[in-house]
Amino acid sequence: MMEPAGSSVPGAAVTPHSPGTDRARRPERQIAAGVSGGVLGAGMLIMPPVVAALAGGHSLLVWSAHLLLGASVSLMLAMSVHARVGPTSLAGAVGALLAPWAQRAVDGVFAVAFTAGQAAIAWFAATCLLAAAHGALPRPGTDGLLLALAVLAVAVLAALSPFSLPAVALRLRPWVTGLLALACVAWGWPAVPAAGADTPLAPSDLSPAGGQWLALAALFFAGVGWEAVTTVVPVAAASRRRTAAGVVLGAVAVAVVYLGLAAVQRVTAGAPATGDSVPTPLRWVLTGAVVTVLTSYCFTNVRTAARIVGRLRPGDEPRPTARGATLPVIAAVGAACCAFAVLGTRDGAVPLLLLGPAAAALTGYGLAAAGAVRRGGPLLRVTGVAVLLVLAGMTVLSVPLLRGG
Repeated sequence: MMEPAGSSVPGAAVTPHSPGTDRARRPERQIAAGVSGGVLGAGMLIMPPVVAALAGGHSLLVWSAHLLLGASVSLMLAMSVHARVGPTSLAGAVGALLAPWAQRAVDGVFAVAFTAGQAAIAWFAATCLLAAAHGALPRPGTDGLLLALAVLAVAVLAALSPFSLPAVALRLRPWVTGLLALACVAWGWPAVPAAGADTPLAPSDLSPAGGQWLALAALFFAGVGWEAVTTVVPVAAASRRRTAAGVVLGAVAVAVVYLGLAAVQRVTAGAPATGDSVPTPLRWVLTGAVVTVLTSYCFTNVRTAARIVGRLRPGDEPRPTARGATLPVIAAVGAACCAFAVLGTRDGAVPLLLLGPAAAALTGYGLAAAGAVRRGGPLLRVTGVAVLLVLAGMTVLSVPLLRGG
């Protein structure tokens, strides 16, 4: 669902294929590519160290729970829109299944969530820069804030300019991000903070149970994109069985990437929480690459958020530019990103800011589940009820633990 970060975007376009193409003859692969391409994004770089810092030895269990839930949501959405809804965003699908107010609600929460998500990405980039400079994870403070604001400023200025990433760069970016993420976790960079450490990657006052729940909630940032099926399934025009096979294949691809990164992260997590084990030149090479890639995600995500905001504006609107949104809207979205970044000076800023995308995903997926209950057959209704119960249970159980520390 995000070009983002996390990821793909509500309303991300999927290029249709003519019936004569190889991909059109293999709709399972088309759907699998849509799912994996929607989910895999900036989360590959950010989430392994964050989840390891929050969940400790339970990180693989937390990842597995998220992947199972995400795959279930994706399959439920695929079956909900199959032969019922044309290619659309998650918001459009929810609106078709429920009512127009639901569409506006999903667009509204994602417009806000995107800004918080970009602040989290910028803070992670700032943390890497400070760690590279000092050889250890920094304490939260104004130095990190200034660097985070600088990352956002570059991204917003690029979003305001006529510049656009070439199509080949957008296609290659997830592959580059995945290889860079593998290099980072293999070298233990940035190092996982020790329990109770005061860093932007994990709050120091959480109980072990609270840390695991926060990790599971924050992982929705890496899972924004499971809803890519609302765009790709109608385009693929496959049978229900082939649609399900495509979703499962895409979920397996995502699981291989994220569980693989988590497994390597777990092996390297025993290293000291400093950068001393990573040679200084390599630290700066990894950090420079991470900051560049994450800034590119902020750039495309700011434009995505502006397009979502544009859909919320009623009545006559100025014509959007080639960027997909008017310049004042892009500037307003950038200002909101910077406002969220100011909240990041406390410890645990990154996962706490990631709760914005998490809340949006919970809202969107919850409304989609309600739509499945309303419009689906018996099996789809049972699945929708199950997803609703799981999402509600996660929310009810998480909030007291997070509040109680």
